[in-house]
Amino acid sequence: MSPMKGVVMLFASRPSCIKRLLVIEDDPLVAFDNERTLKHSGYTVVASVDSGEAAVALMATETIDALVLDLGLAGDMTGREVARLARDRGIAVLLVTGQCPEDASEIALACLHKPHSASALVAALKALEAMSCKNEAPRKVTGLQTYWRPEAA
Repeated sequence: MSPMKGVVMLFASRPSCIKRLLVIEDDPLVAFDNERTLKHSGYTVVASVDSGEAAVALMATETIDALVLDLGLAGDMTGREVARLARDRGIAVLLVTGQCPEDASEIALACLHKPHSASALVAALKALEAMSCKNEAPRKVTGLQTYWRPEAA
């Protein structure tokens, strides 16, 4: 085994409790970029959809650990409605939007401002994981607002 191979393995970062993601984004280019970034970072993207209706149908039939959710969607359902349904089902929600709404803390664990870099998206999911899986305060990420409420041990 080459020494370089061991180094890559040692520093490879893999998601632990957040593995299966649903990307909900009405801009096809943004959805494609997000999906590619997330897959390259070791996540499984169950699907990318552009409407709340499609997202709810998938949440009913697929195991999903977290949503990467834009608030402006195609269809009649709003991003807020999708976020509330996901939250009620125990699915972590990362809002990815141009402006985080005032009620974001009621519907999501975090909100990432658009535009964002690929690394900021991955870092935002790692922050989500720290909060929802490890009950730890997340690291600071540029453009990310978090709404962490530690759970009693």
